[in-house]
Amino acid sequence: MSSLDYFNEIAKSWNVIRSEYFDERLKYKVLSKVSIKDKVVADLGCGAGFLSLALALDASIVFSIDQSVNMLKESKKLMETKKFDNVYPIKSSIDNLVLFDESVDVVFINMALHHVSDAKKAIEEMHRIIKKGGTLIISDVEEHNGQWARTEMFDEWLGFSNNQMEEWLTGAGFNIVNIENTDLRCRGYSSKGEYTETGIFIAVANKEVRVND
Repeated sequence: MSSLDYFNEIAKSWNVIRSEYFDERLKYKVLSKVSIKDKVVADLGCGAGFLSLALALDASIVFSIDQSVNMLKESKKLMETKKFDNVYPIKSSIDNLVLFDESVDVVFINMALHHVSDAKKAIEEMHRIIKKGGTLIISDVEEHNGQWARTEMFDEWLGFSNNQMEEWLTGAGFNIVNIENTDLRCRGYSSKGEYTETGIFIAVANKEVRVND
């Protein structure tokens, strides 16, 4: 089974599964990092709409992007129940985004980057689609040794170090980078009862407007 097959299979129960891995408070920590009032935002690896739902309250447009059609269907149903008409589900991989250059004010990617095989290229793609003066917010897990996550959760990366994140972000062209190791934890058990717990970081990177731009 591939990562895509896995997420298509569990889409209907993802919100319950997700809640067992990390706390709802992560959403509010992420949202506190930047103002999205009347802005165009993208939620990469949106899943069943955990973050998109909150973004839709203040943003003018939300592009909810995921490679799983079933996840997008669940997200769409959620938005329809709340009667939001400013959320646009889009099927796309994260390392080859279908959005235009400099088309989005703020990009969020919440607990999804560790599922992307070419995470460095994905960050370069995020830089491409963000407008000058825009912001990228990555929330994900710190490095851990839970090897079972590769086979059971189809994780491509066992978390990321701060140095790795900063190197990729500055290498992609982001000018101002701040990484916070939060007090939140991500926890999980394998099918064999192996327990893994690791921290969650939030990286904020700005695509600063340069004088000669």
